[in-house]
Amino acid sequence: MSGIEDGLRQVMASHDQEAPGAPDLLRALQATPGPPSRRRKWSGLLVPLAAAAAVTGVVAASLGISAIFRGHAGPAGPGPAAQSHPSPAAQSHSPAALRRVPRYFAALTRTAAVQVMGGEAAVVRSTLTGRVLATVAPPPPYRIFTWVSAAGDDRTFVLAAQRYWPIGSGQAGMPAENRDNATPTVFFKLAFDPATHTAKLARLAVPETIPSAHLAGMTVSPDGTRLALDFRRSVQVVTLATGAIRSWAWPGGGWIGNFKPIGQIFSWTADGTTLEFQQWDDGGPANIRLLDTTAPGISLASSKIVLTFSNGGAFGLNTLLTPDGTRIVTATPQGITEFSARTGNPILSEDQFRAGWQEVLWAGPDAAALVVSDPRGKKTRYGRSNVLGVLAGNTFTPIPHGADESAQIAW
Repeated sequence: MSGIEDGLRQVMASHDQEAPGAPDLLRALQATPGPPSRRRKWSGLLVPLAAAAAVTGVVAASLGISAIFRGHAGPAGPGPAAQSHPSPAAQSHSPAALRRVPRYFAALTRTAAVQVMGGEAAVVRSTLTGRVLATVAPPPPYRIFTWVSAAGDDRTFVLAAQRYWPIGSGQAGMPAENRDNATPTVFFKLAFDPATHTAKLARLAVPETIPSAHLAGMTVSPDGTRLALDFRRSVQVVTLATGAIRSWAWPGGGWIGNFKPIGQIFSWTADGTTLEFQQWDDGGPANIRLLDTTAPGISLASSKIVLTFSNGGAFGLNTLLTPDGTRIVTATPQGITEFSARTGNPILSEDQFRAGWQEVLWAGPDAAALVVSDPRGKKTRYGRSNVLGVLAGNTFTPIPHGADESAQIAW
């Protein structure tokens, strides 16, 4: 029995089957062989050269990675030159599906063949044309960006950055790796101006010193005022205007986040009150939880479990709560699957494409439009490469120049 089937049996046994398609989806899951091995999103990234430092009993991923690409034939080269903003007439000729999602997105990219888990630059790209509109690099002494998140206005992004020392092989690389793990993470606001195609960085006042190996995820609230940070055993929400911090601790075993510090394990409702996150049990299932950040308390145990997966192969790196708070969307062996955020029951699966891994990168209200990374690209020696596109009405519309070669992407 597949992991997702176990999870669906569990939630359907404990909740009403509100979705008309839920029984049919469960029958489809029963008829499907066990899920393929989980293909983590190493788009342009790859396997750590050495184990990173243990953080509260959980191993954090190293910044050193090998040169073998999963789904791509080689390192990403420099992005295309900045293009002029498309005219209103050109925009009107863009596929309707592309106009249903945020107009701009930010991606971390490598400007040279430096193999790091992150990017030496962040680029702002157009969803309508796929073109790079602006490029920014971390200000000295910082060398790489490690995380990126988008606010709801489509033009404001938050970036995490750190210093970086190239890591050699074997024991010779340990001093650099230890420095990489211990160096503090800093945060920047990236403000993109569509009229001038410029992007400006401003340092954010996050008062706590955060060693890079301790940060396992982040996301900015839709209004851009608060930043949620994952520390494996706790979650913090920082009010960016004042530096005030509110913390919730995880009292049990396991950890918060994904196996590696990559992927989007957080998402907010549009009003910025509810935070969705992944919570993993040691040797057990993964729970998708909802935290009311306005309620009193300091324990993550007060959060609500809305969905349980019995193993990590049953869902994607990203689990996204729709802005209206009604659905959880993730990739599963059955395709892109939507679950009720009230009952945990499956609602529908669409766009099943088994040639490689899929990932959901952005979800609109009611999941009517999704941005996904999908294996519909060119054939390589590793299989088909992934491309970015919009999924709406079970129809995939590719983003022009949308090869998914970035370390992280945020809409």
